[in-house]
Amino acid sequence: MCRLIFETVKWEDGAPCLLPWHQRRVEAAMDLHGAEGSAVPDLASVLSACPGPEGRGIYKCHITYDTQGKARRPVFEPYRPRLVKRLACVEIPRLDYSCKWEDRTELQAAGLGLGEDEEVLILRHGLVTDTRYSNVVFGDGSSWVTPETFLLPGTKRAFLLACGAIEELSIKAEDIKFRFCSLINAMLDPGDVVVRTEDVFL
Repeated sequence: MCRLIFETVKWEDGAPCLLPWHQRRVEAAMDLHGAEGSAVPDLASVLSACPGPEGRGIYKCHITYDTQGKARRPVFEPYRPRLVKRLACVEIPRLDYSCKWEDRTELQAAGLGLGEDEEVLILRHGLVTDTRYSNVVFGDGSSWVTPETFLLPGTKRAFLLACGAIEELSIKAEDIKFRFCSLINAMLDPGDVVVRTEDVFL
């Protein structure tokens, strides 16, 4: 069955950010889920054929491709980070989101009933993983750690680990004693969206 996968690339001031890291994830996804003999989509070529907005500004670039290796035209939209003030821990031991599937039904269902400024912090067997749309880092604002039990291998997470800007740690829900939890993804850096740990509810 042909399934859809996507990448969200930050387009800043007329250029893509961390594109080699996104390409590596596409290659890993196709290696695991691609149909036999399918070509691996080349994100640089996709963006060269359909470039994004020029000039200053930050845009969210959504690139969808399928397990046959066919990429669709990228979609660009101005980006504004979502305001998150509270995190609710939810235990979902069987949730698997190791690939950025376009169908996020199960993932989105985890947050039903939450307010606009609330988000889910997903636990597996008591261990902290991710929110529905980001990896997370914990810290005091100057140094950060990230759970080693992540759901999705995020590009920003991988980049920050490679740079030595964050480090991995096994984090149980009851061990959240840091000052802050920050959401990170292709669009967000540590410190952009921060929730105080007293506003993380078990």
